[in-house]
Amino acid sequence: MSTLIEKIASDEAIGAAYQWLCKKRQHYHPNADVWQLRRWWHEKMPILQAQILSGNYQFRELRLIRGEEKSIEWWSSLDALVLKAMTIVLTEHLKPVLSSQCFHLAGNGGLKGAVREVAAHVEEHPFVFRTDVKGYYASINHRILMDIVGKYVRDDAVLRLLWGYLRRYVSDGGEFIDITQGISLGCPLSPLMGALFLKPLDDRMAELGCFYVRYMDDWVILAPTRWKLRKAIKATNQVMSELRVVKHPLKTFIGRVARGFDFLGYWFSPAGLGIARKTVERMVENMRRLYEQGAPDERIDAYFQRWCRWVTGGISASLPSLAPFRYALPLLHLLSHFQCEQFPFEPLK
Repeated sequence: MSTLIEKIASDEAIGAAYQWLCKKRQHYHPNADVWQLRRWWHEKMPILQAQILSGNYQFRELRLIRGEEKSIEWWSSLDALVLKAMTIVLTEHLKPVLSSQCFHLAGNGGLKGAVREVAAHVEEHPFVFRTDVKGYYASINHRILMDIVGKYVRDDAVLRLLWGYLRRYVSDGGEFIDITQGISLGCPLSPLMGALFLKPLDDRMAELGCFYVRYMDDWVILAPTRWKLRKAIKATNQVMSELRVVKHPLKTFIGRVARGFDFLGYWFSPAGLGIARKTVERMVENMRRLYEQGAPDERIDAYFQRWCRWVTGGISASLPSLAPFRYALPLLHLLSHFQCEQFPFEPLK
């Protein structure tokens, strides 16, 4: 039987990671390193495999790319390929121990699957606890994460690669930063590590028998009684204290389902599934920005149609009130040019 490191260095895993990289970076600048890697791939592949098997492969420093809303750490093409191969192998290896209620993992239903699951059980539970972790990726403690990983990964060579992924160096305008906490945003391995880090929470909720749905660091707990809700909240607080993370104060809601709550961009209440106010406001803001930039009507309309397809995709049967809303949106688009901040976007119910 092949070891984990042998599986990562195998033709199958490396080949699949290479195909992923080619597709992911097909529109990169002609001077990007991916083109040199592709040009000499037939020579680089066996060298890369030998480095992985011998334990000599080391990740290079990263570049910090700052955006308006968030910053990402950019990995070299070769490093991204190795991380993807690790993701492919470790996802299969860890799948039996990861919770099926962690919906962001491949094969578990995704965002829309999580929305459908919550919508199907809202009427059965009068109480809800909805929250997420404040600054999740940035707050993950390396030692705690590796202690969890070590329970399921025994291959020392793989553990060394994982430490290299965590304890990375980032170049920010000529300044090199030694990262000692948090995982990398925009890395193919990070969603899997993010799922594994909160496995203790998944396990506690399973022990309590709570209705529980998690999508990365966002989760919802539905309870039939106040007593069971308090018990779930107490267990959650204990796990979060052990993991040294905190709840996001602005995204935490504890109370009755009858009041309604948002989760993953949708609005849940006994009256049915709707679209959260912030989702609508974000869409209208994007349309307003396109208009101010002088985009033609066709482009604005195309964006609106894509948004409609996304927001209804996989859950259209659960959104009976969406049809009139769709026809009203062009009017909201026009109004947003004049008084976007004052217009009252209420969630659908």
